[in-house]
Amino acid sequence: MDTRIAERRAEVRREHMLRRRRRTLWIVVLVTVGGLLAWLERSPLVALQRVEVVGTSHVDPAAVRDAAALPLGSSTLRLRLGDARSRVEALPRVHRATVRRVDPLSVRITVEERRPRLVVHTAGAAAVIDHDGVVLEHRRLPDGTADAGRADGPPVVVTTALQPPAPGDTVDAVPGAASALRVHRQLPGPLRSQVERYDATEVDDLTLVLTNGVRVRFGRAERIDEKARVVGALLDEWSGTVIASIDVRAPGNPVVLEAAQDPT
Repeated sequence: MDTRIAERRAEVRREHMLRRRRRTLWIVVLVTVGGLLAWLERSPLVALQRVEVVGTSHVDPAAVRDAAALPLGSSTLRLRLGDARSRVEALPRVHRATVRRVDPLSVRITVEERRPRLVVHTAGAAAVIDHDGVVLEHRRLPDGTADAGRADGPPVVVTTALQPPAPGDTVDAVPGAASALRVHRQLPGPLRSQVERYDATEVDDLTLVLTNGVRVRFGRAERIDEKARVVGALLDEWSGTVIASIDVRAPGNPVVLEAAQDPT
């Protein structure tokens, strides 16, 4: 009986020692792996060596890199690429961006730029805006060009605002500009390509000035598709006549004035 008890106690001691050895071994392994990871994180083997920027034509690639805030030499194991993407997309000229690793030591930032759609004229300056009404940049207006049409580039929107919004903001608060943008987006391509200027000095009485000089009194930014169809049909119907203006504020009863009839 005493022998069996002694053997059982010896077996328990052996099992206890084995468990202690296994725990010690796991601790050593974990400490070693943790140390290796800590060393690797600070090692030049995983140091960021290259940040490539593609897709830019108006945005300075250096500005994109600065916004991304991914310094060379930093550990690629700790890069927050989602945060970098958000910072790049905060640039006024950037519509969308993707940030991804192309190899263990390199990151590529692909930029989709906002494209100019209109140039909004105010008393103080002009604001280039995109499809969403976001201000991309400011331009100075030389004397005498406040209501001049475009020679090339996007159509002009003439407003009564004193100053344009800051780059990155929208023109929603600029009287008439939001209405002009809404109409511009919804016009069919052939008619949109003929618009030289939007006169938005009267907020609820928008006028389109076409490249051939015809003034289209559009009125409110409503029933846009219907009004655009009427304008297109009238331009085709009166193609052999010099037209001064077309009034489609009431699209069911449009008015066309020939140049000789125009009281102005």
